[in-house]
Amino acid sequence: MVQFFRDWFERFVAVQGIDRAMAIAAQGYSAFLPLLIVYASLLPRSDNKSFADLLIKRFDLTGSAAASVQQAFAPSGAVESSVTALGILLLLVSTLAFTRGLQRLYEGAYGLPTLGVRNTLRALLWLTTIAAIVTLRPVVVEPLRGWLLVAATLAIGTVTWLLTPYLLLGRRVRPMRLLPAAILSAIGMAGVGVWSVIWMPHTLATSAAQFGIIGIGFAMLTWFVAVAAVLVVTTTGGATIAERWIRA
Repeated sequence: MVQFFRDWFERFVAVQGIDRAMAIAAQGYSAFLPLLIVYASLLPRSDNKSFADLLIKRFDLTGSAAASVQQAFAPSGAVESSVTALGILLLLVSTLAFTRGLQRLYEGAYGLPTLGVRNTLRALLWLTTIAAIVTLRPVVVEPLRGWLLVAATLAIGTVTWLLTPYLLLGRRVRPMRLLPAAILSAIGMAGVGVWSVIWMPHTLATSAAQFGIIGIGFAMLTWFVAVAAVLVVTTTGGATIAERWIRA
């Protein structure tokens, strides 16, 4: 067992885990956050809530924190009117840069040569798949409670993190070898979700009170770093398990 954790650590170092986590966090912050804002703003809602309203309700923000979030994130009408063909193109380019960052993580963890831009079509397919999962997940988990909710969350997470490397690696690794990393990533992200509910409200409120809009941005960047770090650790751990015990 000691040798396993040593191999895990060596794989983490081999992929430059800390640098990789920071790079993925930065790319995710600059690409996926604007993508989710536009997605949430343009998605039809019966109550017509903006992305800022969702954040305020999700984290139970009040006072200056709520006001800073309202200023930091434009309401749906403002976002929709500002979306242009060039803006969508730039957003797509930055999002694809994020997918290549993930792709390099998986290639390093599983010891594969890089595909680079040759895997762009599968990256676009992955983006479409993630959009579908984000849309359908609330419908699936909303009626569930207790252990059923936990089981559904972990199942959806496992499927998500199984499809992610499978597509971004160009289907060069069998799903069975990707499964350990998918399970670890699902558990890790579930833990991040619990941690976020506890940590984000206080941090957003404190940062907004001290630094205003800049504080909101810093708090969310910190969250992205935490998510990326968990992903790097779980991916290298899953790849180590696959190398040692899975020959399929």
